[in-house]
Amino acid sequence: MDEIDRKIIDILKRNSRTAITKIAEKVGLTEGAVRYRISELLKNGEIKRFTIDTKEEIDAIVLISTKPEIKTEVVSEAIREIPNVTSVYEVSGDYDIISMVKRRSMRDMNDTVEKIRAVKGVLETITCMILRKS
Repeated sequence: MDEIDRKIIDILKRNSRTAITKIAEKVGLTEGAVRYRISELLKNGEIKRFTIDTKEEIDAIVLISTKPEIKTEVVSEAIREIPNVTSVYEVSGDYDIISMVKRRSMRDMNDTVEKIRAVKGVLETITCMILRKS
């Protein structure tokens, strides 16, 4: 992956519906070259999926501590299966796992966080509501 691939990914992160012609113009390549690069980025797993954000959704980051006797990977896999958990990361630091959650209401958000707390191996959670995205 080179600097042009990184620029293409950055453009797609901001708007996954950006026209190939516009991306080509921004990175200084032909439309065909950009299509090929995107295809390779998908094939190599650098781009995993294209997503959308909707206005009505509430976003939260859930910080999760796990019980030492249960493997973090096992807890992560269980959390990943919960509907509306969009991302799960195993991290270093004060917490073992960070998950991203999208819901339509605070009640729905609370239900999802309760499901995370109920996963075997979860010791503690802290939920951070996202107030604004840049």
